[in-house]
Amino acid sequence: MIKIETIAATKEINNMTAQQLNDEQTLMSGKFAGTCYAKEGYATIRTQPEEKAMKRALGTAKNGHHSVFQHGMINMEITCPKMIAMLLNSIGISNTSEKSARYTTMHPETKEESRLYQKWHDIFVTEITNKYGERLKEKEIDKLAYENARYMISVFCETTMVYSLPFRNIFYVMDFAKKMEAKLEHMEGGFNRRLCKEVGALYEAMLGVVGKANFHDIKNDYFRFLPVQATGEYDKNAEYYGDVYTSVFYASFAQVAQEQRHRTTRVKINFGGKDASEYGFFVPPILKGTGLEKEWLADMELIKEVYPQGTLVEVTEQGLFEDFVVKCKERMCGRAQLEIMLDTMHMIEKFEKNRQNLSKANQKRLESILEQDRPCARCGFDDFQCVEGCIWGKKEALTRLI
Repeated sequence: MIKIETIAATKEINNMTAQQLNDEQTLMSGKFAGTCYAKEGYATIRTQPEEKAMKRALGTAKNGHHSVFQHGMINMEITCPKMIAMLLNSIGISNTSEKSARYTTMHPETKEESRLYQKWHDIFVTEITNKYGERLKEKEIDKLAYENARYMISVFCETTMVYSLPFRNIFYVMDFAKKMEAKLEHMEGGFNRRLCKEVGALYEAMLGVVGKANFHDIKNDYFRFLPVQATGEYDKNAEYYGDVYTSVFYASFAQVAQEQRHRTTRVKINFGGKDASEYGFFVPPILKGTGLEKEWLADMELIKEVYPQGTLVEVTEQGLFEDFVVKCKERMCGRAQLEIMLDTMHMIEKFEKNRQNLSKANQKRLESILEQDRPCARCGFDDFQCVEGCIWGKKEALTRLI
């Protein structure tokens, strides 16, 4: 027999102080911890004095058993630079609903960014209209133009999101932020100086949400998403494609923001932060081989001091092959951001070349995302049914230039 009883749920709150929120979550965590010893289940814990639950919670925190504090989910509206949003999204157990730079107009910090953002929006409108104007509606062209023009906007451009994180992990994020701030204080480069300021602000803002911590990270962890800025050292990996995999490639900040949203994979970037030109800049495919490519790169150089989202970084993605297949069911699509779709397609090609490293079950999964031994759009996968639809279809989804 299976029996389920609802004992708590997320609800909207107004005008609750950090200490009140801290006390409420600590009390609930103490109650949840009691289930490990309760003879009659949670019903008996409801009748216990609150002081007993609080004592249990504080004792559990002192002993380093923090998992009970992970039941409570804190839902926050956060306005912050895009880079901080990416840092927060690298916490695998978080959940985010963020303002989309693909579907909305962004507001750059500097006049030069704003000028180039609008300039390239207008150029993209012309280029997309010339190539695909008979198939795309005016509104779709405008959206795609802004999606590509945002490569010209700083990775520190302001964004807004609803962000959810377990009560426990907010304190860990605060610890990670303090560690990173201490490292960044001794690092050179405009990226590192700006990030130092922002992670310090992140700590203070989080402190205002939950107040002083009853416990801290005891495993010496850190923001693994940015190893250079968190530890002072590059954390490079060797590529391997098999049942478990490590893929290393170059991608823009804008692509990485999409890449890291797959919670089942681990993503990190190696980037020194001294020079935006360390690995160069991304060029949208529709501009490659045209006279506009040189102009695009020249404009990137003009604003490289603000670290535009078109800045290339070294990306490492690691995970299980079966989780990569799930990622393909989102990214191998004509509606996906083109850059991440192309990167995902190239990873499929590498798995195909190394299929001998896959188990029989994973070789079968690989076959499900191939067509005649070539990467296939998700609408052609054996076990996927598209409910969105697009103008490209299975064939052109992988060859489009926008």
